[in-house]
This record gives sequence, C-alpha cells and structure tokens, in this order.
Amino acid sequence: MATAEREKEFYDQYWERVQPYDVTGEIHVPTVSSNFSGKRALMCSCGSGGDAVRAAKQGAETHAFDISETAIRNALSFAEFNGVTVHAKVMDFHNLEYPDNYFDLIYGTAILHHIDCSVAGKEIYRVLKPGGVAYFKENSDRNPILRFLRRMFFGKPGGYQKQKFLFFKRTGTTDEYPLTEEEVSTLRDIFKGNLVLYNEQFYFFALLNFLVFKSAKLAKFFTGVDNLTVGLFPFLRKYSFTQEVFMKKK
Repeated sequence: MATAEREKEFYDQYWERVQPYDVTGEIHVPTVSSNFSGKRALMCSCGSGGDAVRAAKQGAETHAFDISETAIRNALSFAEFNGVTVHAKVMDFHNLEYPDNYFDLIYGTAILHHIDCSVAGKEIYRVLKPGGVAYFKENSDRNPILRFLRRMFFGKPGGYQKQKFLFFKRTGTTDEYPLTEEEVSTLRDIFKGNLVLYNEQFYFFALLNFLVFKSAKLAKFFTGVDNLTVGLFPFLRKYSFTQEVFMKKK
C-alpha cells in the first residue's frame, strides 16, 4: 500500500470519532490581524474541521482540503453546525487544485511532517498571493536528545515507524516522522529565504508525560517544569518538540 493510501485509511478511521460542537477561540498568525475579513484562507489537512470554522468566524472566505473523506465531512458538518461557510474538498497536498496566487493566508497544524516538502512546498508557494503568509504549527526533530531516542526507538526519517518500543508508545501513522531541519531548509529555499521559525512554547518534559505516564494530573506539573526550564535557560526554547513555521511570499 502506498504512503498516501495508508495515510488516508488511517485518518478516515481516526476522524470518525469527531462530532460537531460549538467552536471557540481564534487562529493567531504573526504579523496578521485576527480580523480575516477580505482575506481568502486555506486550511490544509483540515482534520476535525475546527480551524476552518475559526477562520470563517474570523471573517475569511475559507477553503479547506484533506486527503481523508471523513475529514472533509467533518469540516462541512462543523461549518453547518457553527453557522458559517467552508468550501472543503478531498485533495492531495502535492497537487493542489487551486489557481496560482489565490490565497492571502495558508494555515495548517501537524501536516508538513506528513508530506514531501520539496513538492508540497512549491504548491504552497504557487497558490499563495504575493505578500501572502503561510503558517504551520508543527513538531520538530531539532532536539538532539529527542532525535537520538526517536530514531533508536521508532525509526529513521523516510523509513517505517514502529508504534511501540518497550513501554514507550507513539501515536500517528507508520510513515510520519517529526519535521526535520532538512525539510525546513527545503521550504526556506522555496520561499527564497523568507521563512522564520517560532517556538511559542517549550514542550519537552510534558512530552514525557504524554508518552509514558499519560496522566492528566501530572500534565500541569510537567508543563510547569517546561516553563521553569525555559525561563532559566531561554536558549533551550529552540529545542522544543513543537515549532511554528512562518513563510511569506514576497
């Protein structure tokens, strides 16, 4: 089975669990006003449909796509439930069916590490208007400790990813691997150097709770340890397991 087919099968099942609810909160993008009125936005790999609804509530003409038919049903049902309009369709990130220079804003969560950035990155650039912004919330392979453990326990980039090693259990597909520095470099080249990495939070010790203890009671404690650590040693922020990728088309 090809990678795209495995991803589709996984997420068709995964997103079946989601039921529509009243979506609250806003999408925040550096340098971009939270009022999206007059903007055309694209939500990549829309999943539950929540972010597409947020963009629409913030005033954007909102489009969304996903490789999963279930995710598209979610996006449409969430939009109807919340009283907004979202134009959603099944689509492959590597072959977007939108015109050139079409979107003011492109947004996604935990999707870049699933795709071939050398191909999809060019599609992002193509459909983004000059002056437009693309912003993705991602994981990261930059931390040398996490990188070593990940590759030892679960597998290397581009290879089969084990689901479990001893008492460590990961979530996600058998193909996904955290976004690498090489992939970020590829995107930076496509955007002619106009790429900035952010770390909105330091996520390291809390990851231990997520992978091992899985305790809601301990979550606050480990988050506190993360906050204390980065407060004492700010230079460690870039080694968070999470990162945000900001790209602008000049």
